[in-house]
Amino acid sequence: MDSKLFGKKLGILGGGQLGKMLLAECNKMGIYTSVLDPSPDSPCKNLANKFFCGDFKDYNTVLDFSNDCDIITFEIEHVNVEALEFLENNGKKVYPKSKTLKIIQDKNEQKCFFKKNNIPTADFKFFSNISDFKSDLEKDQIKFPCIWKKTKFGYDGFGVKILNSIDDVNDLPETEMIIEDLVQFEKELSVIVSRNVSGEIKSFETVEMEFNSNSNQVEFVISPAKISQKINNYAKELAVKISESLDCVGLLAVEMFLIGDKILVNEVAPRPHNSGHFSIEACKSSQFQQHIRSIFNLKPGETKHKGTSIMLNLVGEENYFGKVYYENLDKVFSYDSANLHIYGKKETRPNRKMGHITIICDKFEDAYKNAKFLKENIKVKSK
Repeated sequence: MDSKLFGKKLGILGGGQLGKMLLAECNKMGIYTSVLDPSPDSPCKNLANKFFCGDFKDYNTVLDFSNDCDIITFEIEHVNVEALEFLENNGKKVYPKSKTLKIIQDKNEQKCFFKKNNIPTADFKFFSNISDFKSDLEKDQIKFPCIWKKTKFGYDGFGVKILNSIDDVNDLPETEMIIEDLVQFEKELSVIVSRNVSGEIKSFETVEMEFNSNSNQVEFVISPAKISQKINNYAKELAVKISESLDCVGLLAVEMFLIGDKILVNEVAPRPHNSGHFSIEACKSSQFQQHIRSIFNLKPGETKHKGTSIMLNLVGEENYFGKVYYENLDKVFSYDSANLHIYGKKETRPNRKMGHITIICDKFEDAYKNAKFLKENIKVKSK
């Protein structure tokens, strides 16, 4: 029987660091790839067989790009879903499917999906504009503090804000929104789950995330999470349920809040995810390989790993813009346990993800000590 990998052309919408790491797996397997990204300096530009500079939010651009592709996938949610629907209706394979992406692109639709499918999540309310939201505040139907989220196009802490008073509301942009109850959680968890075309499904172990309090971005991803086996199993079961309910083909990242022995699902992402980067070195099959296996309908790979893995993000420092400079970067090579990834972005700005380091040790304490040292010493600045 012929291999499912060969003779197929894969098109990837988005050419950032996730695309770059997907291409690394594709190149290992000899998969022909094309990438569409709006930046002429995309990290994927010289790694794909073909690179197209164009807007993946534009309907006609996505259609034109896809003409020469057998399978379409994406490494960012903010692509033109109507174009993907058209492609599917005309026989093109798109994974994850457009119907999956359509639900996830809109945070209100996503939260309504959770409620409909009995997925535990924080209570919320949808507002189409600021005026309606303020009206509910005046009627004392919304209590501070609460969480404001743009329904569309938010990412990496952008489009999300804690509201403590009416002063915070006055600074909000005019847009559709959801207002969520502020959840006092003990840990923020994530599970990456993969599901292939045939419905075979497999998850990575639950990880926990530590956030930077100033930027609301993930600072450390710790695998495995320091939780009980019961909670680990429950988190993975929830992730599997969501993937199956969404009919998601490919990767799905499920972000969760741990409250005592209960879990609330926060958000999901139908693509490789920052919380799964540790798997490149820690697991036999990384999240990127799992995604390729899934969309080509291959058997899922092994996801377990020994010891402790900690991934730390390298992001642009505050007040630095322009050509990137990595201060003290060579310190990473003093640690046999550390693995460096630089994404190839030429320009830095505050909180922009520019790379990551994965540390793998037998003991959590050793991995965490090394991660803290490198995070404190390596700074992403500009020249």
